[in-house]
Amino acid sequence: MTAQPVDRFAECIAPANWQAVDVISDLHLQAGEPETFEAWAAYLRRPAHERADALFILGDLFEVWVGDDVLSTHTSPSADHAFWRACAEALQAYSAHAPVYFMRGNRDFLLGPAGLDACGMQGLSDPTVLVFLDQRWLLSHGDALCLADTDYMRFRAEVREPAWQHRFSGTTPGPTRSDRARAARPERGAQAQHRQRPQPLGRRGHPGRQGLAAARRGPHADPSPHAPARDPRPG
Repeated sequence: MTAQPVDRFAECIAPANWQAVDVISDLHLQAGEPETFEAWAAYLRRPAHERADALFILGDLFEVWVGDDVLSTHTSPSADHAFWRACAEALQAYSAHAPVYFMRGNRDFLLGPAGLDACGMQGLSDPTVLVFLDQRWLLSHGDALCLADTDYMRFRAEVREPAWQHRFSGTTPGPTRSDRARAARPERGAQAQHRQRPQPLGRRGHPGRQGLAAARRGPHADPSPHAPARDPRPG
């Protein structure tokens, strides 16, 4: 008997009426860069006829996320907490009109079920296969592929352990936890982080293979793991 192949990736199956999706990542939103936040918020506020059928966020939306309790009204106020709440409100408003899917990155891996709910987002496993336009598109943040960076891979494995996350969440929310998060995070080799403006993979009025051709190579096909692959053809 021939063994049947097993697809080990989670799947997200697009409804038949979807014509376009937007895929963004690595915006690294933070209170200290209000211009980036304003550009992103303006993108979310676009008129309905300019929006895709769904928004996929493939990690590192935030420069750092120190726990879902930062959205609690009982948390001591700070500029960071006010900023995170403003981000959650913007996402919640957008999700009232189109589904928002979120995959954790190496900066915001502590965004959990409560944070997803507050932002109106649905969580995605890394990797996930998007079944859309009769094709299968592999979605991944990409940091799990940095196998040559052994220091980072050890760090990645450690901070995804429930015991580590439990100890970290015991730190009082506020500057102390934010500072710990920034100090604990190693840079991935010498690669620079590219902060990307939201870019659609498929566009209304131009659906189909052109807008999505780059996705066949994966969202991080460029040698730099944070530079999105782009279709060289116009349109």
